[in-house]
Amino acid sequence: MRKNCVRNTIAALCTTSLLAGCANQQAPSFLNVQPDQNGACQFNEAGYVIGGALLGAGLGLLVGGKNRGIATVAGGAAGALAGKGLQSYLTSRCEKLAAVQKELRETRMGIARVNVPTGSTWANPDASNSKTSEGLLVTVDNSGMFASGDDNLSPAANRDMHKIADTFRGTDRNILIVGHTDSTGSRALNLDLSQRRARTVGRIFEQEGVDKNRIFYKGAGEDQPIASNTTETGKAQNRRVQIIELETREAIMAFANQTETDPTLPERVKVNQAPADVDEPVTAPAPPKKSTSPQKTTPKAQSTPPATQEAMAKPGYQVAKSGHGIDFGGKPAETMPNTLSGKAGLPDKEDEGVLSSLWPLGSAKASETTLPTNIACIEDTYRPVGAVMSLANDRPVHETADYLPALYSTSWYDTVNNHLVGLTKVAVLQNGGSVDGDPDVFVFENYKKGDQKPAIKTIGHARSYVGTDGVMYRVFMDGDAWPVRCMDVLFSRKDPFGTAEGRIYYDRDGHVYARDIGLEKAK
Repeated sequence: MRKNCVRNTIAALCTTSLLAGCANQQAPSFLNVQPDQNGACQFNEAGYVIGGALLGAGLGLLVGGKNRGIATVAGGAAGALAGKGLQSYLTSRCEKLAAVQKELRETRMGIARVNVPTGSTWANPDASNSKTSEGLLVTVDNSGMFASGDDNLSPAANRDMHKIADTFRGTDRNILIVGHTDSTGSRALNLDLSQRRARTVGRIFEQEGVDKNRIFYKGAGEDQPIASNTTETGKAQNRRVQIIELETREAIMAFANQTETDPTLPERVKVNQAPADVDEPVTAPAPPKKSTSPQKTTPKAQSTPPATQEAMAKPGYQVAKSGHGIDFGGKPAETMPNTLSGKAGLPDKEDEGVLSSLWPLGSAKASETTLPTNIACIEDTYRPVGAVMSLANDRPVHETADYLPALYSTSWYDTVNNHLVGLTKVAVLQNGGSVDGDPDVFVFENYKKGDQKPAIKTIGHARSYVGTDGVMYRVFMDGDAWPVRCMDVLFSRKDPFGTAEGRIYYDRDGHVYARDIGLEKAK
């Protein structure tokens, strides 16, 4: 009731002449951080002050109790001051970067606002303790920044990067550096290469006086394209470095997770993939060895890599191998419309500032470029997520294990054509919706009560994609799980403990089949 009161109060205030410039409270839009031709960053100061005042007043109204009136006024005043402080800080940061842009020789730089929902905001936008973190995202691209296959900057790019890094000297905020590549070569090479390049840039920031304990880096490889990899121009756009400055480490992790769990990501990768690109499954790169300079490392190969899920031309999909296999009572996969993955919905409106970073800055809003995910797991390929690494020790950063409802290392099962199919250790983090560990997968053929020996027992390889309506939990199988190829499971955000819709893909008699399933949570 109090929340509705706050919303009504805010709505009423925004209709008055005093607050005529109010932006929609669902998705603040009173900030444009792209510098103009004169290098000035256009921030709407009134928007920030008003936005802070409304937020402070709303919080005062909620927690003020009998002194609600005084608390509302005090909260509004404090919020206005905080809003003005944030606007001044972002203006100063943006203008410093804009000034440096004029001095860069070969490097282009885009500057954008990023507003990252953290914690309960992302998991439940109506939560009383919801919060966001606002900061800047700088995209740096230079076709000659790195030589092919190398993690050393060219001399000109090195000079430019030192100038950019110098503007961050003395910041008390946290910085995440994300490396991206085009899709030329193997995914293993690109994931490792992008991580090493991000680390190289991180070391430059350290050399320019940024506290290394506040610097984090991550490789995204080829899996967050902003342009087509079918042309040289598009590939050059995809070879880029992102610098994200946010207040807390929690926000840094939320940004990294949310860009990896965007439900439109599989569609984007498929659309922008060049036909000749190598599309092989890989493991995440290992942390670099300690040394005074970045080391080139090769990821350790898996003993049994996940089967490649290459979509063939109609009328069917390619089988992993021939054979009879277990019959789950399905239909040919090409006759089964992929209605499941689209049910996850679009990214949350609150995530727009994060997800727009996947696309060219200043050219379009996320809401204008995102499409529902219509790629089934059989058309997708397992793409491991690069870890967020700390520059201080070159080790992965681990989060506090807060999970989404019903997805806290839980088990799910269904009986499919008399075969018991189950997933265990299903875990999805609340802060960003990323998978926390891979699930165990088992199949008991012609299951009878008391059976102890499954026909299939393996570890799957999971990715998650999160939309407004659900979490698409996608599991790829190793060769030892044959005939099962992959599974798509949709966990509802509205009814997380209810039956989860799913679809299992499997090989049988030279064809790929699919069967819809309904997974129950084990008690």
